[in-house]
Amino acid sequence: MTIDLAQFHQVFYEESFEGLDVMESALMELDPDNIDSETINAIFRAAHSIKGGSATFGFTSVSEFTHDLETILDQVRAGTRKFSGDDVNLCLKSVDCMREMLQLLQGGDDGHTPLSMELKHQFARMLSSDSDVTDSQECAPEQAPEQDPQGPTLWEIRFTPGSDILKTGNDVLRMLRDMGDLGELLSVSCTPNLPAFNAFDAESCYLSWRILLESDCKKSAIQEIFEWVIDESELGINETEGLSHWKILFKPGATILHTGNEPLRLFNSLAELGELTATAFVDKLPRLSLFDCENCFMSWELSLVSSSATKESIEAVFEWVVDDAELVIAQESNSKPKPVADRVTKDVLQEQKVPQAQTPPTNVAAASPPEIPQTKPQVAAESTASVPTAKPAESAPKAKPAPAKKSAETGSIRVGIDKVDNLINMVGELVITQSMLGQLGTDFDVNRLPKLLEGLSQLEQNTRELQESVMRIRMLPISFAFSRFPRMVRDLGQALGKDLQLEMLGEHTELDKTVMEKIGDPLVHLVRNAVDHGIEMPADRLAKGKPANGKITLNAYHQGGNVVIEISDDGKGLDREKIIEKAIEKNLVTPLECETFTDEQAYDLIFQPGFSTAQAVSDLSGRGVGMDVVKRNIQALNGIVEIRSTKDKGSTITIRLPLTLAILDGQLVRVGNNTYIFPLVSIIESLHCRREFINKVAGGCNVFKLRDDYVPIIELYKTFTVQPDAIDMDHSLIVVVDYEGGKVGVVVDELLAQQQVVIKSLEQNYRRVDGISGATILGDGTVALILDITGIVKLAGDKFVQTSARARMSQDGLQGLAQLAS
Repeated sequence: MTIDLAQFHQVFYEESFEGLDVMESALMELDPDNIDSETINAIFRAAHSIKGGSATFGFTSVSEFTHDLETILDQVRAGTRKFSGDDVNLCLKSVDCMREMLQLLQGGDDGHTPLSMELKHQFARMLSSDSDVTDSQECAPEQAPEQDPQGPTLWEIRFTPGSDILKTGNDVLRMLRDMGDLGELLSVSCTPNLPAFNAFDAESCYLSWRILLESDCKKSAIQEIFEWVIDESELGINETEGLSHWKILFKPGATILHTGNEPLRLFNSLAELGELTATAFVDKLPRLSLFDCENCFMSWELSLVSSSATKESIEAVFEWVVDDAELVIAQESNSKPKPVADRVTKDVLQEQKVPQAQTPPTNVAAASPPEIPQTKPQVAAESTASVPTAKPAESAPKAKPAPAKKSAETGSIRVGIDKVDNLINMVGELVITQSMLGQLGTDFDVNRLPKLLEGLSQLEQNTRELQESVMRIRMLPISFAFSRFPRMVRDLGQALGKDLQLEMLGEHTELDKTVMEKIGDPLVHLVRNAVDHGIEMPADRLAKGKPANGKITLNAYHQGGNVVIEISDDGKGLDREKIIEKAIEKNLVTPLECETFTDEQAYDLIFQPGFSTAQAVSDLSGRGVGMDVVKRNIQALNGIVEIRSTKDKGSTITIRLPLTLAILDGQLVRVGNNTYIFPLVSIIESLHCRREFINKVAGGCNVFKLRDDYVPIIELYKTFTVQPDAIDMDHSLIVVVDYEGGKVGVVVDELLAQQQVVIKSLEQNYRRVDGISGATILGDGTVALILDITGIVKLAGDKFVQTSARARMSQDGLQGLAQLAS
């Protein structure tokens, strides 16, 4: 019986992402000058778990990458490697890289990225640096005798597994990968011993291997790899003497085939000198329409292990093509081996004065032999096997697949056992109540009416408690949203040259999972703005009598039925005059309007599309894109955003959000025979409509005089084309709602009850309808539509434009509608 491991992939991804969060958090807390053993152990354990899980599921790109990082962390943990601030930055960069690789794997990609290859080379250089070796010897002198002063040893391993090795769950490819971790696999050749076709067993192994490994490891380390299969296999491990290892880079001219020279013949001649491994590079292949079958577009990297080869004998093989090709021949020195890419592109090519632009692509040269076991040359088969690893340079950068983002929003959720127990208790109470009502129903008479009413009251209470219990299951601590900011603030501070301190309060405040996912991007933008625009440079802060380090505070708490999130900084604050000046310059307001602006109204101007006071465009800000999107996204969550600021003291942006998007506190209204629901949070007031307070402005739009303000009126029956009770305004009501800091009046026939309603998606069950954000089912079974204030204003604005192109409203209360209509 085989087990489908794909069913466990999602669990692996979730645990890996959690492990990366643990690594990032611990790295942020790590003090390179005083390393805490528990912190470094937590980082190592997280990396080790990710490596083990990825290897189990065959995600070799992640396991191989994490293996190098794990080795470095293990050395730090053992005290044999010093750890600096740059090393912390490198590890944080590695966390980002692994997160991207996992997201690519989720989307069906192989997980390789240009950044992962770059970091692997950095790891390799760190592990092979002379300083690290010296530090290791100084820290662990008792291990000095185990080092081979003559450099790495060349090991020959002959491995003939038993035919049943695959049936016991052993994987030869995994063993080859493990040997690759010990050093450099110079040659991997296999010999088949296939039976007749009618005797062939797909679950049996008929191959044997000969492997050449260059490593400074001991024989026991190699034996350890085969310890699970030694009893059912033939294994020989011997040191080889007198062998030399040659690296050859062969880049023939395009016309080499015209002169009758064939690379395959040259490789066959080289194979007669010893063990040959060939890797082909195909990054120069042209498009099919430009392809000329008589030209050569490929180049090769050759690895030759031989006891008799010399540089002269190798040059003799290429003597007829040396004038039409670029040829680099170098003998590997008897030193600790380096990764293939690092050694060939740096040591060989630079020593031979080959221009760096002509080096083969790093991702191609770093192809690891354990991934594709190569047969003893028959070079044609080897070259063919190597070709798939050579990816054209143009296709190397791959876009992150869309499914990765989707999976992040639709993944599972971890729930505390106390919440589950509480839910089970509520279900138990509901079952008891249902049983009691069932007994009343079997033998009911009027004398038992009080019992029935008591049972119905109990049912109502149980249902409400069950609803609350289920809603609490979807609640997550807001620390899930806050956790990204310590790293982000640290990186931004380093990039901008600012000394920053981040304080996070109320991290255990709970918020609905859906709201949590959607509030992440607005919070990121607000924190970036606080770092870039709010906090001054250290010299400027000292000149103002402030401490050099700026402080940003994230605070979350419950207030009524909402969650309040505050983003505060002790920076320079908002400049009211500069904001107004910029708004007038961009024709967002007139000078006359600004004379009566309060501070709150002036600060709200930064939420206008295209608004920015930045003097120059940077990677962080200055393009006038973002704050309007922040406000729009928060309003889409039925939330509001407010700004308080004091010049040279700092700013505080307050976001108020509902605890959940699944339930809404609403005000029911009636227009004709239709029932609509206003979100209660958007209603400012409601009042009777009186004709003497209604004026008509140019273009045909009515406005209502509300004390000292003029509020544009939207007649809901016209917007949705329904029949009202009366067209006469004197018999109607006006519901005044908030719209982007201004006021809009919506005319309805009657106000009904206020109640909590369960939101159902209209788009998922029917289709998208402008002006409607969702629907709900009322107690009598009828469907009521939940109004989208922004959508209604948009609809009314479109109709207003159709009525008259001359429409231009100048009253303060009409600005939102006028801007949208234009």
